[in-house]
Amino acid sequence: MLIAITGGTGFIGHYVIRRLLADGHQVRALCRPGRESALPDLEHDDLLVHTGDLVDASSLDGFLKDASYLIHLASAHDHFTDEQMQLVNVKGSENLLAEARAQRTPKNLQFVLISSAVIGVPVYSYYRDSKRVQEKIFRGSEFPWVSFRPTLVYGVGDMRHTAPLLRRCAKPKGTYWIYHEGLSKINPVHVNDLVDAIVRFFDYERGRDDYRIFEIAGPEGISFNDFVDTVIDATNGKVKRRNIPRRWVERATTFLHIFKDMTKARRGAGYFSLHHEHDIRPAQEELNWQPRTFAEGLKDITATDWWRE
Repeated sequence: MLIAITGGTGFIGHYVIRRLLADGHQVRALCRPGRESALPDLEHDDLLVHTGDLVDASSLDGFLKDASYLIHLASAHDHFTDEQMQLVNVKGSENLLAEARAQRTPKNLQFVLISSAVIGVPVYSYYRDSKRVQEKIFRGSEFPWVSFRPTLVYGVGDMRHTAPLLRRCAKPKGTYWIYHEGLSKINPVHVNDLVDAIVRFFDYERGRDDYRIFEIAGPEGISFNDFVDTVIDATNGKVKRRNIPRRWVERATTFLHIFKDMTKARRGAGYFSLHHEHDIRPAQEELNWQPRTFAEGLKDITATDWWRE
């Protein structure tokens, strides 16, 4: 089966491509010019590289030809400007939809969307809004679709989030300051568990006719304090966790806002101060999927020193 994928050079994309190739699928990866070397298993016979860019509609010509699925991972994250997020996340998705319509009939191609930004509490961010629009673009089309909404994804090779967290908690001394009470619950999911849910969908008999949204998270939520303490223990760190009540943080950010823009800090504090509950029962019951606990996942990703480098 030929499966097209965007975002193959990213953290999650690497895992998806390797799993698809291991399962015997042929993969066509969209890759921006000059970024081909960032794809995994580049010499694999079943990995096809389509050089193009989401924001350049003409460069997508032929990308979805004969594909059974499109796994759409690519996006501009919140460290980009609002204009860039709009161009990639919204316009880029519209360009993919146009390419799908140009290549084949709707019944022969299904969109598989992966977006963690869509779920969670309503703490405003332009990134989240753009990803919600992205999902609506495909859900409103004539094509079959499925949407996976993972929570915080962690794993080996994640140099943007996982590695810095592990290094911070593994320090021989110091303090890990939490700018709220730390009682709110989060529910991280191991990257391999996310990939496992995606590939299980290919054998989901109702998937072609019963379009679904699957929330993907760990088996149970843990408080932010327990989350940090578990990472400190797993990395043998000696740092001390300390909490600053949110009311004091809000007062401080209000004062500092006089001198500089504290909007991002406020949103971050608000996001991790609220519970994040996820209903993973549809994925468990319909895909026969079972994620590992965060403690089990940490044991896996700290088995080597990849994150220390």
